[in-house]
Amino acid sequence: MSEATTTQDDAVPADQAGGERMGAVARQSSTPMACFNIATQRCTEANTAFAALFGTSPGAMIGLALPHIFEPATFAQIEPHLQRDAPDGAGGRIVDLGLRTWDGQMRDFDVNLVRYANRGAARELCLLMHEITRFRATARMAHEAMARLHRFMDASTEGIVFQRAGIIVDINPALTRLLGHAAEDVIGRPSIGFVSPDDRDIVIGHISKGVEGRPYEIALRHSEGYDIPVEVLGRNVQFDGETLRMTLVRDIRARRAAEQRMRELAERDGLTGLYNRRAFLDQLPTRIAGLAERRQTAALLFIDLDRFKQVNDRHGHAQGDRLLQAAGQELLAFLTPGDIAGRMGGDEFAVLLTGIQPEAAGQRAQALLERVQTAFDATGLSDLAYASVGVALFPGHAQDANTLRRQADEAMYLAKAGGGSGIRLYAPVG
Repeated sequence: MSEATTTQDDAVPADQAGGERMGAVARQSSTPMACFNIATQRCTEANTAFAALFGTSPGAMIGLALPHIFEPATFAQIEPHLQRDAPDGAGGRIVDLGLRTWDGQMRDFDVNLVRYANRGAARELCLLMHEITRFRATARMAHEAMARLHRFMDASTEGIVFQRAGIIVDINPALTRLLGHAAEDVIGRPSIGFVSPDDRDIVIGHISKGVEGRPYEIALRHSEGYDIPVEVLGRNVQFDGETLRMTLVRDIRARRAAEQRMRELAERDGLTGLYNRRAFLDQLPTRIAGLAERRQTAALLFIDLDRFKQVNDRHGHAQGDRLLQAAGQELLAFLTPGDIAGRMGGDEFAVLLTGIQPEAAGQRAQALLERVQTAFDATGLSDLAYASVGVALFPGHAQDANTLRRQADEAMYLAKAGGGSGIRLYAPVG
């Protein structure tokens, strides 16, 4: 043995007796402890907890070599600390060991490896083993739960996002595709930034009120700048010891389109594409009220196709339908923003022209009548088909929708009574 002076790193002198080194407390401690001669790699001291790992007594451990105690993979992690030329500071290293005990169980330990020296010559390596099996099992379970969660997230067709204090910490592929962003461009950013500006207050309100598990609709902003209608459902979840906000996101564009289609089927005349009678009359009061609030003027036109019955009787209902479709197409083409048109039933139509001045109402009605007549000419039925138009003005003739509708209807019948194919402006009696 070398007589060199003990180094600073070799803090515990080896000439202390084993009893002093381990002590009664160490021998009875529930923490497994053992010491090994570095030169021979044989056990010089072991406490009860250490010996119990191998199904034996402390005395039976004395003299056993490390390679015979530990499996090769475990010994390979300890062996570098047994080298005579181990660098200074080798004491106090902690390694992570998996150990198969005498009963076949796999247990996990954090092992503190402490080198002892006798006057500078490294002589012993002591192992202090702190069991972390339960901790590791919990960590593995958490890892497996996370893996399952990610498999579910990856397979889900609905968007899923996790947030911590409003910052995105995880997101699934379905939602990145919906947003048009890569995951790395989203994680770490505030989630509110991906909500349409018009709907951000809605989201903030739901979160601040602690709304849980109640779906609501907003729009998300795509990377290309357009909005995507979605339904979202958020709730707080406990994960790995912390509270995260999990939000499910469902793309509802197809549902919105179907709803729009259903509304159109309910509101539109199937033959002409104009509003049906019910939808037109439902909208008219709202439109008139809006015009009154903005102090704007309008003209309501009622249009009746003259001699339509003769067209059906002489040429058949298919030709009659052609005539109605031609009239509907011309009315739609004639509308400007804010105007509406509807088929009131049979061969009668109504048009609300907004922002029109009283003195120009007659000219606009005449221009519309000429377009309709040109369309009739294209059907080859101009010898039978023409139209009569009645006009009532808002607010000049009436200030409410019902009165205006009655006046336009009266004016139309007066135009028909005058021989048809003309325009009649409502004139109060008296």
